[in-house]
Amino acid sequence: MPLLKKIDTTDYQIGIWKVVRSEFDTINTKKLSPNYHPEFLSYKSEFRKWQIHAVKLLYRELDPKNELFTKKEIPYLKKKGFVSISHTKDIVVIITANYDCGIDIENRDRNTSKIKHKFINSNDFSTINNREDFLKIWCMKEVLYKIKKDSSLLFKDHLFIEKYMDGYVGNCQHPRFSFQSSLKILNFENYFLAFNTNYRE
Repeated sequence: MPLLKKIDTTDYQIGIWKVVRSEFDTINTKKLSPNYHPEFLSYKSEFRKWQIHAVKLLYRELDPKNELFTKKEIPYLKKKGFVSISHTKDIVVIITANYDCGIDIENRDRNTSKIKHKFINSNDFSTINNREDFLKIWCMKEVLYKIKKDSSLLFKDHLFIEKYMDGYVGNCQHPRFSFQSSLKILNFENYFLAFNTNYRE
């Protein structure tokens, strides 16, 4: 079983899964959360099919009594609770929580410094020209974006990351809404894993 890590708390749980091609089964995958990307078997990308199947397998591991579905490509849960999904190459991650949640995983080799002008603002924490800080900020802003699921959110204009002794806080200041979340960013193998641990409007 390619379950690499599982985190269980009172308010949220996280699973990390490795995409394994040999696990892909076109018959069984139709039975797992059939309304999660229901047309995915017709996708041209074989790897994308494997990723979606891996998400289904991981979600069954986390919560076999509930079911994933997508609406306009966004994941939701059939029963109560909230969910967010991320993937990079052959790794998929899921967070389920009793609050609005987001998650992101990025390879630590990714260089976001070339596009920092598109997502860094003067209110974000940063060590000047620190490549890892830029990537951490990108990860945490991805989390905030996924929490709200609103395409009008702009990373640079509406999302802000503050650093404290005990962690990070993300703030969203949008013309139509605002919220704040405590954020965690963990090292997992050669990846940064970011997620929020609460949600406050």
